[in-house]
Amino acid sequence: NAPTVQGALETAVRAICGEDVRVHGAGRTDAGVHARGQVAHCDIAKHFPPGRFRDGLNAHLRPNPIGVLAADIVPDDFEARFSAIKRHYLYRITNTRANLALDIGRVWRVPRALDADAMHAAAQRLLGKHDFTTFRDT
Repeated sequence: NAPTVQGALETAVRAICGEDVRVHGAGRTDAGVHARGQVAHCDIAKHFPPGRFRDGLNAHLRPNPIGVLAADIVPDDFEARFSAIKRHYLYRITNTRANLALDIGRVWRVPRALDADAMHAAAQRLLGKHDFTTFRDT
């Protein structure tokens, strides 16, 4: 029951198109996780000059912390969720005794000394392609 990026985008589309649409994202993030470069699509009837749809969405998304970087016309068979070919994840840890300021909610603060060599060795097991099917909801 919290505000969502999808909900904010659907409200913005309604404001500029007058259409109730469903925005489909390539994936969802957990609470507290921030997406960068997320791809989404919606089907609208209205035509916009290049850049105008993006700019209109951004105008109506304020003051939400959401920015639309690009909006393009895609083939009818494009589906953001199923057309995605890869995902990248970035996990940030800051090793400082000082409290976080600008990175609150985006970085894990660990105030005690870390063994970077042991962390690097352990992280090597994460490299490559993996099947995470067992970690998802059926």
